[in-house]
Amino acid sequence: MKRLLVFLLIILATFRLMAQVGTFSGTNLRDLNGKLVPVSAIVEPGHPLVMVFWKSGNSRCCENLETLQSAWMTSLKDRGVNFIAICEDCSGSWAHVKPIVKANDWDFDVFIDVNGDLKRALGVTAIPSTLLFGRDMFLLCRHPGWCSGNEELLCKKILGHLEAMDAQVPLE
Repeated sequence: MKRLLVFLLIILATFRLMAQVGTFSGTNLRDLNGKLVPVSAIVEPGHPLVMVFWKSGNSRCCENLETLQSAWMTSLKDRGVNFIAICEDCSGSWAHVKPIVKANDWDFDVFIDVNGDLKRALGVTAIPSTLLFGRDMFLLCRHPGWCSGNEELLCKKILGHLEAMDAQVPLE
């Protein structure tokens, strides 16, 4: 009976992830200039993606992004991993995000999830949250909370997924 229950839970989780990815393409974000951009135009299938949800009004979220950017640039960027940050606390006004990005000299794309549509579509409940998508844009893992101090562990997890993907799918 326990095996059947575990099997059903795995199937349910798989369908939930598929549903999340299905809603991924119909969601819009705002760029730093306020222009609506479909998520499908932001993500690049064929490249793994690290997506971080953060709040602009939280200095620890900004520190978290600094830490993740450093880890991404030293360990992951050269491996073809894309990195984007999604600001989550900008309902109504997002003009304050651009100066934050410029002041921190972030070398990754930042978008604004004004109504929380992407957050809901992906089932993100904790901010900050870091999600890893494979080359096929299926969610491989999520890390809710701060990554500061755990960035090496996170990079190892990502590199492990990349190695597994490389073993299965030859790079083009």
